Amino acid sequence: MTTYQVLNARSLTRLGTAVRRLRLDRGLSQAALAEAADVSRQWIISLEQGRTEGLEIGRLMRVLDALDASLAIRDDQEAP
Repeated sequence: MTTYQVLNARSLTRLGTAVRRLRLDRGLSQAALAEAADVSRQWIISLEQGRTEGLEIGRLMRVLDALDASLAIRDDQEAP
């Protein structure tokens, strides 16, 4: 049975922290991740610092793909 790590990203700050953790877990530098995802290193820095107002989802998906990670949406509303 495969167990997946779930990282909570309910804010831009938490999203950045999760991406940074995954990057470090995989032994990647910011430059290496940026190159693999076809984004700038400065964009990775901004993402990791939670300073990506107007975040472009396509770029985020390329970063997650380069990290072999995925984005999941969970319904946090309690069932009636």
